[in-house]
Amino acid sequence: MDPGEEKMTAPPLSYRFRGLSVGYGDRDVLGGVSGSIEPGLVTALIGPNGSGKSTLLKTLGGFLPYRGSLALEGREIRRCPRRELGRLLGVVAQQTVLKAAFSVYDVIGFGRLPYQSLLARRLPADDRAIQAAAERLDIAPLLFRPVTELSGGERQRVFLAMVLAQDPSVFLLDEPTSAMDPRQALHAFRLMRELAKRGKTVVVVAHDINAALSCADRYLALRGGELIAAGRADRIDGGVLEKLYDTPFVPYISPEGDKAWHPSSKKR
Repeated sequence: MDPGEEKMTAPPLSYRFRGLSVGYGDRDVLGGVSGSIEPGLVTALIGPNGSGKSTLLKTLGGFLPYRGSLALEGREIRRCPRRELGRLLGVVAQQTVLKAAFSVYDVIGFGRLPYQSLLARRLPADDRAIQAAAERLDIAPLLFRPVTELSGGERQRVFLAMVLAQDPSVFLLDEPTSAMDPRQALHAFRLMRELAKRGKTVVVVAHDINAALSCADRYLALRGGELIAAGRADRIDGGVLEKLYDTPFVPYISPEGDKAWHPSSKKR
C-alpha cells in the first residue's frame, strides 16, 4: 500500500512551545520564543541565514537541550523516550552524509527501523513500504544503486522516501528540495500538501520563500533567534518580509493568479 495514500495510522500531534531558548555553548541561538504548530497543516519556517530556523527544527526533533517548555501533544519533548520519538517524528536534515555505499533500498529501509526489534529481520510490510515510497518519489529505478553514486537532488528524494516509508505523525524537513530541479521540487512540495491533508504535522525550512509560502498553510518568521511574526501563509505581507530580510519586497501576480514576492531594487 502506498504510504502517500494509505489510511493514516499514526496519531495527529501538535507542538506548543513557551519561552523556548536553545544555545550552543554560551551563545543562545533561540531566545525565548513562543508559538504553536498544528497537525494537518504545512508550517514553513522562514528567515535569513543564522536566524535559528534549523536550530528550532532540531529542537522540535528532540536533538537539542533547551530551556523553557516544548510540548508534543502535551508531553515535554525532553521526557519522551528516544525510541518513541523515532516512531513519531520523521526528520530530513539539511546535510546528511553517508560515507558507506548503502543502496537506495537500504537507506529507505532505515525509515522502518523504529518498528523493528534489534535482531528482527525485515518483514514483507517493510518491503512494501520501501517500494511504495520509492515509487512515490520517482526513484524506483534507482533502488539498487549506491546512494554515493546519486546526484544531490536524487539523494534528497531518497531521504524523503525514507521518512515517507517511516510513516510518522510529524515530518521535520530542513531544506528538503535545495538540490532538486524545479519539477522534482514541485513534486516534493505537493507531497507535503498531501501529507498535511492526511492529518500529518509538516514543518519545512526553505530559503526559497515563494516555494515555501506557496506550499505552506502557516509560517513562523525568525530573525536573530526571535519569532517576529506568525500567521497564514497566504496573508503574509511585504512589511513582514522587509523586517525579516532588511530589504523591500514587492508582490507579483502571475496570469494564473499566484502571488510571488520579489526583492525590490528601490532603496528604502
